[in-house]
Amino acid sequence: MKVIIYGTGKMAEFICYSFTNDSPYTVAAFCVDDNFIPPPGTTLLGIPILGLDQIRVDFPPEDHKMHIAIGRNSARESIYNKVSDLGYGFANYISSRAHIWPDLVVGNNVFIDQCCDIHPFVSIGDNCMLIGARIGHHCTIEDNVLLSGNVLAGNVTVKHNSFLGINSSVKEDITIGTYNIIGANVFINKNTEDHAIISTPPAAQRISSSKRFVMFNKS
Repeated sequence: MKVIIYGTGKMAEFICYSFTNDSPYTVAAFCVDDNFIPPPGTTLLGIPILGLDQIRVDFPPEDHKMHIAIGRNSARESIYNKVSDLGYGFANYISSRAHIWPDLVVGNNVFIDQCCDIHPFVSIGDNCMLIGARIGHHCTIEDNVLLSGNVLAGNVTVKHNSFLGINSSVKEDITIGTYNIIGANVFINKNTEDHAIISTPPAAQRISSSKRFVMFNKS
């Protein structure tokens, strides 16, 4: 089975490495929008980078699947819809090292990395990325969601196109609205409105120098 990775950033490299070393798929090429085609012969990780028009000729949808390896939800959604309209199906990656249960329900173009821990009775929609996420029982993750290093207690719903950042956590029985941006270290204990942006106050930066903290005297 062959897959095309759409994107060429660090996330695409990580996802390519995951597919190559921990899946039945072979990565045939990286894909970019035709406006961003690099010089002929350009490769990433030894794999060619081609524009979408060329991909359609060399790697048609009848024989290849796509995986959209772009972190920003809105961009990933737009490309997912465009590629789907061209007739491509999508490959999922679920790490063999992730802790999951056999009743897990996942959509298309889902990425679940090796650090994820997912309880029973969980469903994950289309076009989602889960990186180091801990998901409690009976949670529902809708489409186009990115979860990065966060914790959801039981029976949480994350509505479509939301992002939850590192070390954020959500209390049980909570609904995260659509298009939310939940920043690092935030604790959510009540339902959020659609389009909410929630962050913790920034830590004060002390104007000083760490050089004055000497742990060991020089002999």
